[in-house]
Amino acid sequence: MRPRVTLIVIAVTLATLPSLARAQSDTTLKLTTSKPTAAAEFRAGVKDYENVSFESANSHFKAAIDADPKFGLARVLYASTAFGLDQKDLESELSRGVADAAHATNKELILASAYREAALGHSGAAVALFRTATQLMPNDRLVAFAAAGGVFSATLPAARDLVARYPDYAVGYNSLAYLSWNEGDKAGALAAAKRQVELNPTAPNAHDTYGELLQWSGDFPHAVEEYQKATTLTPKFPEAYAGLAEASVLQGQYDQARNFLNQAIANSWTPQQKLNYMRQIIGTYVLQGGPPDALTRQFEASIAEAKAQHDKRTTAVLYSQLATVQANAGNANAAHQSIALAKAASADVPWNVHFYAAMAHGLMRHWAPAGQELAALKSQADDDASVSRDFLAALEGYQLTQQGKPADALPILMAADTTNVLVMNRIAEAHAALGHAAEAAEWNGRINANYALNLGDFTNVNSRRRARLATATR
Repeated sequence: MRPRVTLIVIAVTLATLPSLARAQSDTTLKLTTSKPTAAAEFRAGVKDYENVSFESANSHFKAAIDADPKFGLARVLYASTAFGLDQKDLESELSRGVADAAHATNKELILASAYREAALGHSGAAVALFRTATQLMPNDRLVAFAAAGGVFSATLPAARDLVARYPDYAVGYNSLAYLSWNEGDKAGALAAAKRQVELNPTAPNAHDTYGELLQWSGDFPHAVEEYQKATTLTPKFPEAYAGLAEASVLQGQYDQARNFLNQAIANSWTPQQKLNYMRQIIGTYVLQGGPPDALTRQFEASIAEAKAQHDKRTTAVLYSQLATVQANAGNANAAHQSIALAKAASADVPWNVHFYAAMAHGLMRHWAPAGQELAALKSQADDDASVSRDFLAALEGYQLTQQGKPADALPILMAADTTNVLVMNRIAEAHAALGHAAEAAEWNGRINANYALNLGDFTNVNSRRRARLATATR
């Protein structure tokens, strides 16, 4: 699985959803729907879950509830992966699904309740419910997988224990691979990802995961091979094209990267996924360093798509990001207009808008409004847990450094996540301002040697671009 998606509801849902696959083919759980089409579509969706092809699974769950609108468990799983739903609609669909599941068996009700809690971000409650399900279905390895924390919520010891108990269970190695990497065990991570491919060679996600970890290791030729294999398998898996784009950019092949992302767009399952890939194309232009007109056109196209999807928050963020590009080009009037459009795009101004507006003002050396945006972001952080504390530290550190106070910036930056590419870049800049050339080069070198690229993360690609430029001018 490629951990690119940033929405918490998606991340937590993916952490537990694959657990149902085995359960539905196991004799310990009987589906109560009386509609053969609904049951067949549901089982097809569950199979795609087991193969970590969630968009395809969603289409099957939608077909299942179209065939049987009272099929509560299917509705919960559909809602959990209908990623275009706003929070109100998500909660409504989940509640309706659980209410319908209450008229089915206890097992269906417990599973529906577990998935609802997962989709709402209540991972502790979800795991507790899945543990209850393991008591009812003690031989079900996928329910055991979910009870252990699933893809994202598992710990490394739990993942190792699960694989020891079920050594032929492919998706268990997906969790083990990423957890091992995060703990610094790169060899173990690659071995786990390779084992998943061996156990499930026809699943595109298995090859995509292995390709991603090979990419992170700097083995681009073999990463490309795995990504290419993923593109040839069913169901369609557009994230593999995104992986090919990342590997291409890391090798300086920007036009090829954009070709791959256009293929991802062509194979997208949803409008939201399409917009995500359009934003990744922006990232290719940023890392390339232009051309400015092409970058602006891609922003305009992405904004138009966000508006067409009635996605006000993404529209706002895109306008604020565009403002930084315009400010960096010295176009103050356009930058101010984009900031105004960003704040007018959504009644609920995303915290990211304050961050990028502050950056745009800083690039124009307009420190009073830049400070006001920083203050607004700090105020929002007091009440909004979604505000990135690393972004906040990076912004404050940037402003201090640019205003001649790099010594004050460093303690703030060093207290943040020093593995975050944005934070690392700001640390390098503070050291450079202090005349610490060796330290600045070391921090920029860490960025340049980090191949966990996210083209859709505007700060990530900009930080990498700055690090490259700083290294090239030494």
